[in-house]
Amino acid sequence: MKTFAISLFVMLLLSACNTVHGVKEDLKQGGEAVGNGLQKAGQAIENAVH
Repeated sequence: MKTFAISLFVMLLLSACNTVHGVKEDLKQGGEAVGNGLQKAGQAIENAVH
């Protein structure tokens, strides 16, 4: 997990615009992607239980 977090941080630094606004946008999009993934995982677990 620690390696994943470091990798994600490095990718954000390399892909972000050179402005604070660009970094905020990249973090927002990354957060939304993680949220969507967690939601899909939760739905899959719920479906497996029922």
